[in-house]
Amino acid sequence: MAGIKLIKGEFKEKLDLFMAPQIKASFPSPERYHQAKMMKTRQITAINRINSNMTHGHKVLAMMLKIRLYMILSLLCMTAQGVWADDSDDAWDEDNYKPYNTDVVLEKTNLPIVFVNTRDIDGNTTAIHKAYRVSVRMKIIDNIDGLNYGDTIAYPGQRVDYEGWVGIKYRGSSSFSQSDKKPYGFRTLKTSDVSGEKDKVKLLGMPKDNNWVLLAPYHDRSLLRDPLVYQLAHPYFEFTPKCKFCELILDGTYYGVYILCEKPGKGKNRLNLKDPGDSDDELTGDYMVYVDREDEPHFTLKYDMLEHEIYSQYSFPKPDDITNAQKDYIKQRFDDMEDALNGDNFTDEENGYRKYIDVASFIDYQLTTEWCLNPDGYRLSTYIYKRRDSVDPRFKACLWDYNMTFGNNIAEAPLHNEWMYKKGKILSVQMNKAPVPFWWDRLTEDEAYWNRMKERWAEYRTSNYSDEHITGTIDSLLNELNVEGACDRNYEAWPIWDKEIPLAPTVATNYDEEIEILRAWIVDRLTWMDKQLGFTTDGISEIRNKRNGVDDGWYDFIGRKLANGQKSKAKGIYIHKGNKKIIK
Repeated sequence: MAGIKLIKGEFKEKLDLFMAPQIKASFPSPERYHQAKMMKTRQITAINRINSNMTHGHKVLAMMLKIRLYMILSLLCMTAQGVWADDSDDAWDEDNYKPYNTDVVLEKTNLPIVFVNTRDIDGNTTAIHKAYRVSVRMKIIDNIDGLNYGDTIAYPGQRVDYEGWVGIKYRGSSSFSQSDKKPYGFRTLKTSDVSGEKDKVKLLGMPKDNNWVLLAPYHDRSLLRDPLVYQLAHPYFEFTPKCKFCELILDGTYYGVYILCEKPGKGKNRLNLKDPGDSDDELTGDYMVYVDREDEPHFTLKYDMLEHEIYSQYSFPKPDDITNAQKDYIKQRFDDMEDALNGDNFTDEENGYRKYIDVASFIDYQLTTEWCLNPDGYRLSTYIYKRRDSVDPRFKACLWDYNMTFGNNIAEAPLHNEWMYKKGKILSVQMNKAPVPFWWDRLTEDEAYWNRMKERWAEYRTSNYSDEHITGTIDSLLNELNVEGACDRNYEAWPIWDKEIPLAPTVATNYDEEIEILRAWIVDRLTWMDKQLGFTTDGISEIRNKRNGVDDGWYDFIGRKLANGQKSKAKGIYIHKGNKKIIK
């Protein structure tokens, strides 16, 4: 007991020294000092808790804690002296990465306006960081059916959708490092304490949550790729991010068009994931991970690709919260799934891959990834989640990150006639980056899986992915961006048409050209996929007639009448009297 009290006394003395004005002044920013100070305070709290429960048998623990605390203090001294001034994964700019043109004025717009104020009471601005959140004020104006005005003094009484504190940081990988227009992640807070209680709120009509992102379309010069993918895919997934165009003003400077968006998460109005336990059924769920790089806490998948390891990062529970038992469980579950897929009997109904994955969910993810030819698909930002065995023991997939799609990547720009699940595993290895897991290619080797994909594609093409619906969705998004000049303002702030954008094809010289290229690419891609998956547009009206009950026979989902129009005994999706019928 005396040992631990000695440590507490020594550490408290060091903490007092650390708080001296000369040490505080040596930090690169007030935010960095505040972060370090909070870390020290947590260490004191931890010591108090240990002290209250200390027994005679914990002397070894006391010594280990003492060593750890002095290591932390040493690192802090290095930071104060400028030796270790920034985290390796941090990035920040004292002017908060202003646009190329800071003279753009937002007078009025049909889009909601998001105001971010980083200034303190003395008028000093706070630098936003990538490695950690800082507390700032946010206000969102949305007059819904009317116009929104950037001058809130000249136009008082506008409808305030949200006003309060948020903990904000930069987010993204290539969308941050390869873009001058930076994306943000933020949490709505109940107070100014960035580590304090979060506040679940509705934003722009989207359901309550406290975890939000502001996507910053820069690489995507159409501004609409993410919303287009999410809107079209919405009926086919348990959760698809809802998002709204908005215009951002940060500390009085116009920053352009952003996309306020939900993100896959545990929230009740997102995936509604339950906290897992450490034993029995509670150990089996809920979990969410995502296939990605190795730059965050992760586990390594059992099977590599062409001698390149593949990683899966922890999303829920968070890396700081997940226990060793839970890590072991989810890793083993993925190992079992991969073993089943790699086995000779992988198509077995009971013990093959169907035991571990929701086939419909994986097909929907694969079709969505393929139709927009997402170069990050399967290998980056690929979210996989699992509920408790008592609810559903199978893995499911959900969507995220589509800004480089529809040919918007230098490796894929001119191409529309290939499968990303095949090319991606080779291309990513050539770039020495994150290869595609073998699952997706292996799944298509199963004739039943491939046939279900063809059936599902036919359903897509006669509903949300019909030519007419895709065109209408693009037109609707374009109207939002152009009716009151938001798109033009964005490119006044970010004049990039003569600028080479990393990873993006330099083709269009203005916005209209960009949209025409996008439309033409989609037509070519749909034509190719229709051919590969056996769907002909000539049969669309026939299929719709059968769905509307004009014919009372039984048909497959591509529109072919079964023998004598009789019900099949085979598993699959069929049409009968205008309704979809599933035979399991």
